[in-house]
Amino acid sequence: MSITAGNVLGVALIVTFLISLVAIMQKNRVTLGLVILNYALILDAIGIIIIGTFVWWATLEERINFHELWAQTSAATRLALQDEVNCLTFSSAAG
Repeated sequence: MSITAGNVLGVALIVTFLISLVAIMQKNRVTLGLVILNYALILDAIGIIIIGTFVWWATLEERINFHELWAQTSAATRLALQDEVNCLTFSSAAG
């Protein structure tokens, strides 16, 4: 989800940038482009807040999700990983 959401946000921000270029190049008394730009910026902000909240929530659950995988891993694999990264246990990194 995060890659697709990131792509959608990226495209939305590029489109907003293009809208801003068109809005700024209009004649002095024509403000429709700036009005559209304001709505686009509001939609961008809402999208960033929503997607950012999902990413933030996923990082809060990262430790729980990793612990489930760690518990399912064999002891030999755990020892090999711990030797590779020079750590004692997964839970020793708790802080």
